[in-house]
Amino acid sequence: MELGVTQVPAILQEILAKKKTHKICHATRNVPLNMPNLEQIFVIAEIKRASPSAGKISEILEPSVLAESYLQAGALAISVLCEQDYFHGDLEDLRVVKNAFKSACVLRKDFITEVEQIKEAYDFGADMVLLIAAVFLDENNGGFARLLELYNACKIWNLTPLIEVHNVFEVEFIAPLNASLIGVNSRNLHTFGIDKIRAYNLLDSIKCVNPNAKVIFESSLNCSFDGFVVGNLGFDGILCGSYLVRSKNPKETLKKLKSAMQKGKESTNAFYKNVFKLLDSALGFVKICGITNTEDAKMCAKALYELRQENIEKVGALGFILEPKSPRFVQDLNGILNVLKDYPNVLKVAVIKDDVKQMQKALEFYQSGKIDALQLHGVKSQYFGGMDLKEAEFAYYAVVNVGLKKDLEDLDELSSPFVLLDSKSALGGGSGECIDIGVLESLEMQYLCVAGGVGIQNIVTLKQMGAKMLDINSSIEKRAGNKDKDKLQALISNLKDYL
Repeated sequence: MELGVTQVPAILQEILAKKKTHKICHATRNVPLNMPNLEQIFVIAEIKRASPSAGKISEILEPSVLAESYLQAGALAISVLCEQDYFHGDLEDLRVVKNAFKSACVLRKDFITEVEQIKEAYDFGADMVLLIAAVFLDENNGGFARLLELYNACKIWNLTPLIEVHNVFEVEFIAPLNASLIGVNSRNLHTFGIDKIRAYNLLDSIKCVNPNAKVIFESSLNCSFDGFVVGNLGFDGILCGSYLVRSKNPKETLKKLKSAMQKGKESTNAFYKNVFKLLDSALGFVKICGITNTEDAKMCAKALYELRQENIEKVGALGFILEPKSPRFVQDLNGILNVLKDYPNVLKVAVIKDDVKQMQKALEFYQSGKIDALQLHGVKSQYFGGMDLKEAEFAYYAVVNVGLKKDLEDLDELSSPFVLLDSKSALGGGSGECIDIGVLESLEMQYLCVAGGVGIQNIVTLKQMGAKMLDINSSIEKRAGNKDKDKLQALISNLKDYL
């Protein structure tokens, strides 16, 4: 169980205490009630001026103008933040938007604890209401009984409740509701930290207890590529606010985000679905890189099968270097991939440098379904191999070369779902050099992914530091490009201790 998941976060307590000082407002509804269309990709675009974590985001002097751009871009619902003190919203914003677009579906996003607030939402024109599970972990807020009462009140007024969860505990907490629409928020309300991978993995947890629910991803969407990932994982929709509000052209930004999500849903690639589970497991994600021949490919694939984990289809990955100057350059990748058809539970990763031709070649393998993902070596910005990674519609992750901690200063600017850290060397990878342990110990990374000199000699140290991905190459070789069976088996035996 995650630390603090049974406690109402301090910021929530503060917001709720302030909320109680506001009186219920009264209005007369004169607009139709619209049910959300959950048969399409359910895109909820948000009108949001501020937040406790981000501070001021935008003025938004005319909410209806922003709402119009969202609807023109294909939003199926408009979320209106109505909390006044911390988000600078207002119920009047909701009424203005609904009156301007009577056929639109409008969500009241607020901190609701009282049945009277459900009627209030209806009166001001809401079609949907957000109910935050974390609020009701505290019996002082009525506990589950109050959440159920509010849920049923929504049904009485024909409003659609959107139930928000942050962790597995809350998923189990709301299970008796059998909710039709659930939102996953990746922000930890105790720390304000974002953990996308943990949030992504909640989708399976929800489907296990409530297989018929529609599930939307609610936060930390910062580029079109994020939409691709969310769609690829199988989410039914998104709720996006800050990214759209900050955009100079929210209409086009939303169009691209929605299109990318559609592309993700259409893709049959299962790389992220498996790797995110692996990264969240005790063993982590194990990749053996620098495969150059069919014999090594089969040997390493068989070895990875010994690391099979329950409820995770894929066992790990093999990496193939497409850089011609590398001593581990793979010349007959098609031949190796053909042999690996007998090992469907092993992921295949193309490793490339910042080169347009390498990118094009890797994408050809990816689009044909022969390769599962691209490992981009030496990423320094959002542009790599002639492409804008923030608008990518393929599975990839970035490799950053690390010598000192300052090499990671711009890490937050990368769109990569996780970042593999490799040692800084003249070869730019594959040197067998380790990243300084002191540097690794100084990092505060939720998912520490390490390459460069990873082997039996430092596995225990790296795992104790919390490493969630180990990229293994030269430490199990006889010579560059040829793997050693005995070294490989010794490594696998050590890794089994973490299963």
